Amino acid sequence: MIEEIIENKLDYATLLCESDPNINLVENYLRDGRLFAYYEKQIPVAFIAVKEINDTTIEIKNLLTLENYRGHGYGKALIQHIEKLYQNKLTFLLGTANSSMTNMLIYTKLGYTYDHKIENFFID
Repeated sequence: MIEEIIENKLDYATLLCESDPNINLVENYLRDGRLFAYYEKQIPVAFIAVKEINDTTIEIKNLLTLENYRGHGYGKALIQHIEKLYQNKLTFLLGTANSSMTNMLIYTKLGYTYDHKIENFFID
C-alpha cells in the first residue's frame, strides 16, 4: 500500500540521506515537496520524494528502499504511482549518482533515458 506522508516529513530526513548524502538538500525538498511511502504489513519499507518544478515538470528527488526489502519492486511501484499521480506532467526528472549503474539500469527499464551528467553535484 502506498500512502503520502504529510506530517513529520522531516523525521525521515536522516533515513533519506542513505540515497542522498546532503542533509540540507533533503530537508529542503521534504519541506517543499511531497513524500510517499510503500507500506508492507504497516511498515514503511520504501520512500519517494518528489517536487513540482513547474506546470509541466516533476522531479523525483529521492527514491529509497530499505536494504532488507530491495528487489521486490517497491521502488518501481512508487515510481509508477508518481507517474500516474502526475500524468499531466510532460517531463519527469530524476538524478542518480553516476557510480550507481544498478540505479541507471532500473530507470532505463522503466522507460527513462539518460540526458546529461552534472559534474561535482554533491560537492558543489
